[in-house]
Amino acid sequence: MAQKGILTEAEPLTMDEFNKLVDGLHRDKEYKWELFCRLAFCCGYRYSDVQSLRWKEILGRGNMDRTEQKTGKSRKVVFSQSVSRKIEELYTLLGQPDKDSAVIENPKTNKPYTIKHINQMLKVFRVKYRLKIGNFSTHTFRKTFGRRLYDESDNKSEALLLLNKIFRHSSIEVTKTYIGLTQDEINDVFLSIRF
Repeated sequence: MAQKGILTEAEPLTMDEFNKLVDGLHRDKEYKWELFCRLAFCCGYRYSDVQSLRWKEILGRGNMDRTEQKTGKSRKVVFSQSVSRKIEELYTLLGQPDKDSAVIENPKTNKPYTIKHINQMLKVFRVKYRLKIGNFSTHTFRKTFGRRLYDESDNKSEALLLLNKIFRHSSIEVTKTYIGLTQDEINDVFLSIRF
């Protein structure tokens, strides 16, 4: 939990840690939390955009167009067959909720879980699954999405441009900082040059 009045910056998970988390949630039948983590990651969305998703927007669909709440700009997200199958599987495991309901709906209130509640649950999962991450929050999944794209790209410059466009950052420098590109990694590029 963040300390009052002190800004903390979410960190990305490595893909090994992300898989450890979602596999653990699945094994423990925490399907709603697994779905939240997977959607926040595969869409690269902020919490505000995930919490407003309805089942009818993601079930049986290869893509969705959404207006991001923070930017007010439209963004299209395309789902791979693997992602679509996982959404369908989790929908079934969750008892096939009403398709008009929010994907991460609190069954007690019939409203989406609050960001505070989700962040509290993520802290519980960090301990339960022994995740190697310091600042873990809803924003972690968006950063994990960005870091994965960057790390798996053969063309790092192109990856940064693509992420800059996806995230709608004001500059490439903001994108570098956002995905946690450190000065050590930048130095390694220069140190790798050999004559």
